[in-house]
Amino acid sequence: MNHINWLKYREQFKTFENLNYLNTCSLGLLSDNGRNSLLNYIDTWTNMGASAWYSDWISKTNALKDEYAKLINADPDEIAILPNVSSAIAVILSCLNLTDKDEVITSELDFPTIAHNFKAQESKGNGKAIIVESEQMKYVDSDKFISKINNHTKLVVTSRVFYLSGFINDYEKIMNSAKKNNALFFLDDYQATGQLPIDVKEKNIDIMISGGLKWLLGGSGIVYMYVSREITKQLEPSVTGWFSHKRQFEFDPHTIEFSDTASRFETGTPAISSIYPAVEGLKMINEIGVDNIRERTLKLTSLLINGLLELGFSIKAPDDLHDHASITMISCSNPAEVVETLSANGIIVDHRPGSVRISPFFYNTEEDINHCIEILSEIKNQKPDLF
Repeated sequence: MNHINWLKYREQFKTFENLNYLNTCSLGLLSDNGRNSLLNYIDTWTNMGASAWYSDWISKTNALKDEYAKLINADPDEIAILPNVSSAIAVILSCLNLTDKDEVITSELDFPTIAHNFKAQESKGNGKAIIVESEQMKYVDSDKFISKINNHTKLVVTSRVFYLSGFINDYEKIMNSAKKNNALFFLDDYQATGQLPIDVKEKNIDIMISGGLKWLLGGSGIVYMYVSREITKQLEPSVTGWFSHKRQFEFDPHTIEFSDTASRFETGTPAISSIYPAVEGLKMINEIGVDNIRERTLKLTSLLINGLLELGFSIKAPDDLHDHASITMISCSNPAEVVETLSANGIIVDHRPGSVRISPFFYNTEEDINHCIEILSEIKNQKPDLF
């Protein structure tokens, strides 16, 4: 790891003046640069009105695509901006013209918005939704997943990091099987991009989705969808909008001529207020380098997991923590109560069914981790039935 002054970056996040924040898996923090960019957006809106589109906002949107493309080794014209993953998967599904004999596959550990879209299409006769079962809600057996892929499969969607366990998925094995069966592969990287390195060209990924909400420190309202140039040429969506049009500013209602770039998968006007802090979040991640971030978060996560295991907590984690991301799940009978007690002690984490979820990031310190372990130990001693 290159020498990084982690405290210098931590000082950008004023949240730590009052809280021990260990919940990036739910929401990444707002930096000073991000906050200033939001104020800058307000100033352009106030001072320029609609003319800000031409002087500032279009170029800011392009700058966002540039920063994200740099992060994943893509070209900017392979990036589409959408409001959320639900919209993105709906756009891609609309490209496929599914019949009742076609199949689309995901797993029960992938975020349910994917399965919800699949099920909604299935209810209208547009494909059959295949939901692969997990192994005790920890990981998905890649061989089991692959056994569901066949010549009826049109789309395979899975995650690189599972949001309910932090396990790193063997997505490449699944992707290769999908490609052998001429199925489209869609990687949900929302819980990975920014904390784990990726090169979409090296991995030959068809489509990948991520967003600013968590590990990219940009807040809500912005999702990045990478679509390779080769795949872009093959797909035309029916869930669409004026931002997908090749001649967008001719305002022609009589034709639909899709952009030659990944913009063909965009729909309507993006949330410019979200773009401003999203740019700053990506700049910081690119400046630090995701390889460095991974090494830092692996160190913090190892400290957390090993400390909790020594105290007798039950953790969802693989034996080799290199197969684990910075998402730690502690088994708990009443996780909401534990989260509330931690909050009362100035520690912000989250919960999911049956687990307390802790997710440190590069801006956390060893002291943050030890503080959290200390309070969890006190809770366990006072109420052992919780754990």
